[in-house]
Amino acid sequence: MADQGGSISGSEAEARREEPPDLPLPIELPSSMFTGPGLLALADLLPVMTAYVDRDERFRFVNKPYAEWMGVSRKEVLGSTMREVLGEENYAERKPLIDAALAGERMFFAATFDHKVRGKLALTIDYVPWVAPGTSDVEGMCIVLNDITEQRLAERSIRESEERFRRIANSAPALMWVTRLDRMRDFVNEAYADFACGPGCTFEQARTLDWRERIHPDDVDRIVAESIAGEASRKPFTLEGRYRRHDGEFRWLRTVSQPRFGPDEELIGFIGVGTDITLAKEAELELRRQVEEQTAKLAANEAQFRAVFEAALEVMVLLKPDGTVLAVNNRREAWRHEDPSQALGQKIWEAPTMQAYPQHAVLMRNAVATAAKGEVFTADVKMEREGVPTAWLDVSVQPVRAPEGNIIYLLFEARDVTDLKTAQEQLRQSQKMEALGQLTGGIAHDFNNLLTVVVGGLDIITKRASDPKLKRYAENALAAAERGARLTGQLLAFSRVQRLEVRPTFVGPVIENMRPLLRNVLGPGISKQFALDEAMIPVMADPTQLEVAILNLAINARDAMPDGGVLTFSTKQVEIAGDPDLDDGDYIELCISDTGTGMPASIAERAFEPFFTTKEVGKGTGLGLSMVYGMARQSGGAARLESAPGNGTAVKMLFRKADGAPSEAGVSVEEPAAAIGPTSPVSVLVIDDDPDVRGFMVTSLEEQGYRVREASDGREGLAALESEAADLVVLDFIMPGFSGAEVARHIRSKVPDQAILFVSGYSETEAVKRTAPDAPLLTKPFRADALQKAVRGALP
Repeated sequence: MADQGGSISGSEAEARREEPPDLPLPIELPSSMFTGPGLLALADLLPVMTAYVDRDERFRFVNKPYAEWMGVSRKEVLGSTMREVLGEENYAERKPLIDAALAGERMFFAATFDHKVRGKLALTIDYVPWVAPGTSDVEGMCIVLNDITEQRLAERSIRESEERFRRIANSAPALMWVTRLDRMRDFVNEAYADFACGPGCTFEQARTLDWRERIHPDDVDRIVAESIAGEASRKPFTLEGRYRRHDGEFRWLRTVSQPRFGPDEELIGFIGVGTDITLAKEAELELRRQVEEQTAKLAANEAQFRAVFEAALEVMVLLKPDGTVLAVNNRREAWRHEDPSQALGQKIWEAPTMQAYPQHAVLMRNAVATAAKGEVFTADVKMEREGVPTAWLDVSVQPVRAPEGNIIYLLFEARDVTDLKTAQEQLRQSQKMEALGQLTGGIAHDFNNLLTVVVGGLDIITKRASDPKLKRYAENALAAAERGARLTGQLLAFSRVQRLEVRPTFVGPVIENMRPLLRNVLGPGISKQFALDEAMIPVMADPTQLEVAILNLAINARDAMPDGGVLTFSTKQVEIAGDPDLDDGDYIELCISDTGTGMPASIAERAFEPFFTTKEVGKGTGLGLSMVYGMARQSGGAARLESAPGNGTAVKMLFRKADGAPSEAGVSVEEPAAAIGPTSPVSVLVIDDDPDVRGFMVTSLEEQGYRVREASDGREGLAALESEAADLVVLDFIMPGFSGAEVARHIRSKVPDQAILFVSGYSETEAVKRTAPDAPLLTKPFRADALQKAVRGALP
């Protein structure tokens, strides 16, 4: 037995040394380890509390950890009974176990102990019977004691924590789970189980579910790939996708997973939380659909706007209210900068185009300021600089308002109206020429009446004058008067009142026939070039007047080339459409151009005006070009002039293409065939509103033996004819009030075969033919002989 100090008696030790051990002891172990003090020291080193009691239940040995745990010295424990050490209550609870152990049965149990200092503690106790070696006698028992109070508290705390976590997890509306590395779940909450299996789902069913089978087919590849990548990153990661719920409906879930690590920071699995975001996702998808729809509409509207913007025939620029350029279309114009986009972000008056036209910078500033105040700015702007054709622009800047009414943009538009300006100028020129034609026609008519009296009177004087000197003066005056008559003819040609024999005519042969004349007129210093269209296409023109026009233009060209040069005659076919002066159709263009000094625009625009000339006094009448213009217009065509200082002049005459072939001209009605005068007196009624002209005709006819009556207007003439018939009516075609045409129609309505001779300051051939087809026309001014000849020809 052990003594009170915990040692073993010598006899007992000797007895045990004599008993053969079950296992041989290593030779290397020191023998002192198996002495009483050595074994005691070895027991004190054990990390467990151990003691030995004999069959009398007295403590014969305790190690140091045991004594320290009890809070007493070993001397106080050794020799004490278990009842004394444990106390009555604890002893009573352990008594059956003690008895069983002393009976040879090992007893391991958990119990509590009321520690005098630390209070109630939790223990695990192992009662191991001590059987004497070589016998079956139980001599006592060894007690192995383990204080598990702190472990029990930790376990309880863990259980309570786990329970709290479970309650929290189950009350959460989100799916929650804990997985191992093999993706098996150690924990799932009720929301997880309900989503996976529905009501009544067991933990095992939810724990072993393979989620890959629940992912929407359209999402499975993506989610699996993102999941593998997220797990490999060992960082929190988020997945979004559609998963099939237990009832078969696919729901959008957003899951957030993060790794969980063991005590040594090794990865042991993942913790995840999933949220049903179906409503939010559907709202997001709907919003995205609406955004995409609105974006598509916006893109379509923008495309439509851009298409209109780009297809516009005007230059268009979208501006901020301060004039900054936001957008430009790509309308190409000669005056515009080659890259319009360079203006973006700049003030419009600082843009590249405006830098090329700095004279308009102030205008653009004012335009932007006006539009920014809510007013529309408009102006005609002349874009003029060296090396670029001049252009006229119709410019406007107008405000663009938001639905609330505030100005958000300004729209600049510039429409090229150069062609319109040119057409307007052509129309203005045409109207001016028309007005001048009417004026000159009226003047020429009145002048012809005056010349009729002058020519007639001078003719009579030359016939009756016996004084040679007086006769010479009269003849000179008569020649001058007849030159004046030719001038009035040119005026009438310009005014398109002079009668032209317009008929199908070949232009080329006319010019070919004029070559000898042109050679004599132009002289040796001027070279002539001919580029005539080989196609013989007839045009509507008066061949005689065409020759005169060509000759006038050749003389003008000669005067413009005092040092010599080249005069070119060319013809070509052109098709006219949309010309303000001409009907649409096919025309022949006759161009006569020189290499002379040319003329500035201010002179060129007046070149067709009658009596306008730049030649010295006495060297030109100013009627040559006006006659050309009148002849072309009366032929149904037009005349155009192009000239610039130092670049010569080109006059282009346009003649309508004739429908028929040229034919020989008939006998002019102005030259009635002579007839033998009557043997008996002939009655003639002269009707003319001009008393001087009327008096000249009456006197001339009376001298020829005609019985002449006179009337000052149409009504008086009709009255005279009613009172007494006349063999011939000499009738002025143009009279105020009752015109000659109306008088003739009235006469013919009563006397269809009444002989009529028309006289007029105009050549009204066509009008006469419509009124009285068989009546001849005598054009003023005329001599007495011409009047007598016309009268004889008009008498039946």
